[in-house]
Amino acid sequence: MNTKIFYSVFITTIVVLFLSLGASLGFSSYQLIKADSQSLTDYTLKLKKVIEENPDLDLTLLDIDQYRINLIHKDGTVYFDSQVKDNLENHANREEFVQAQHFGQSKVYRYSETLGKRTFYFAVRLVGDNILRCAYTTDNIISQAGSLAIHIFGILIVAVIMASILAFKISKSIVAPINEIDLNNPLANQVYPELEPLLQKISSHQKKIKKLLSKVTAAHERLKTMSSYMSEVIVFLNKRGEIILVNEAAKNLFKVNDDVIGGNLLSLSRENLFVNIYDNIDRESFVRKDIKYENKYYHMIFNKIVSNNKLVGYVLLLIDNTKDKELELQRQEFASNVSHELKTPLQSIIGRAELIENKIVRPDDLPMFGQKIKDEGRALLSMINDIMFLSKIESGVKATTEKLNVLPLAQSVIDGLTSKAEDKGVKLNLNCEDFTFTSVRRYLTECLNNLVDNAIKYNKKDGTVDLTITHDLKKLYVSVKDTGLGIPQEDLPRIFERFFCVDRSHSNKDSTGLGLTIVKHIVKSLDGEITVDSTLGVGTEFKFELPLA
Repeated sequence: MNTKIFYSVFITTIVVLFLSLGASLGFSSYQLIKADSQSLTDYTLKLKKVIEENPDLDLTLLDIDQYRINLIHKDGTVYFDSQVKDNLENHANREEFVQAQHFGQSKVYRYSETLGKRTFYFAVRLVGDNILRCAYTTDNIISQAGSLAIHIFGILIVAVIMASILAFKISKSIVAPINEIDLNNPLANQVYPELEPLLQKISSHQKKIKKLLSKVTAAHERLKTMSSYMSEVIVFLNKRGEIILVNEAAKNLFKVNDDVIGGNLLSLSRENLFVNIYDNIDRESFVRKDIKYENKYYHMIFNKIVSNNKLVGYVLLLIDNTKDKELELQRQEFASNVSHELKTPLQSIIGRAELIENKIVRPDDLPMFGQKIKDEGRALLSMINDIMFLSKIESGVKATTEKLNVLPLAQSVIDGLTSKAEDKGVKLNLNCEDFTFTSVRRYLTECLNNLVDNAIKYNKKDGTVDLTITHDLKKLYVSVKDTGLGIPQEDLPRIFERFFCVDRSHSNKDSTGLGLTIVKHIVKSLDGEITVDSTLGVGTEFKFELPLA
């Protein structure tokens, strides 16, 4: 603005100067011509009077260097010229001659483009109809200006310098109050009255902008706050594809921070999926895919945000469905395992039944075959019961709770397994406090029975199994410790899986492979926790704790 004002004042000053000089030269030239014309007229009239009073006057004796004087006969012949002596052409057709013949006197101006001169003629008619003509030649206005060129050039240099200084000071003085305007408080400024309407508009717009900004900021903060507590990964982009918001879940997944704000999708990840979306962001309006990222499964949605048929931005949403995917895989694996586990006893039953049906079995072997079929049927029934019980627990059906006396319940479990322990050569020890608490009788019995049974099954001859139950004000603590074979470290993460057996030799005998799975789901359904600690060749200890309240 300062520059614009400077040039405006400077150019205006120079233009005015040129116009003033031109007007001055024109006016001066006009005044000079007028003065010269009047002088020539006065001189001619005086000379006429002298000539008429003295007809025999010798004009060569007069000092007439200032003007050119002609005496012209009434037929146009020049019989006297004060500057040219001979070869004078006839002047009968000259304008001033003709006008003087008719009107008695005449004034005529003529300009010579060749000489760049201007000539003024004044002619009067004498007695006898002869004509007296006097002429005065002077330079034109351009020639006059040329003669003053040095002076004019000097004036212009001084004028340009003064105009520059003046324009600089004026522009600076004009702009200074404007530069000092406090835009945060427009109405508090004392500036030019012409700017008051503008300052009022600025103040009004600032109030509107502040209100809008406050609303936008509040909305952004609400969105940011709400999205930060969401487990879903959310990324918002503007219509140029630049990231404007990432929630905490997105930062954790992509291992980024707020530095990615302003970047594009590739700032989050350079996986092929995101590269494809980035490359086709203008063409893709909606993308929905199930993806695997960082060993987790996500349902991804990438969609345009459109308002009033105008593109506003984009949203990237990743919903973690790892649990659902794992459950699906577990169901598939469970179905496969069930079919495999049921197939073995069923084939055994069908095979023996076919032998009996075809009378291939000797009569003496029939009782043995019947016993085998019965044992396989019981194992099959046991597995089916375990599967149904496990399904009931997983379904989330709330079981009926009751007041339980822990010591008798634990003792009944030990008593029920004593015979099996004696056959194995294993000693059972019970260390249980006598107290009551509220829980599900079958659930707690099932947990103790499965853990103690496994401790016997995988123990050594002359080994021991210690069942210890204690409590405090908040929790019940159960420990089943054996001196058996132990579990390899690589198998520990899988021992709670369905149908997983460390020693597969037991899976075809009296193990369904569902015992520990049932224990884990029971403890989980009762809001408890279970852990295992095992050393190969030394023994294993299972611990679980349940809340008392």
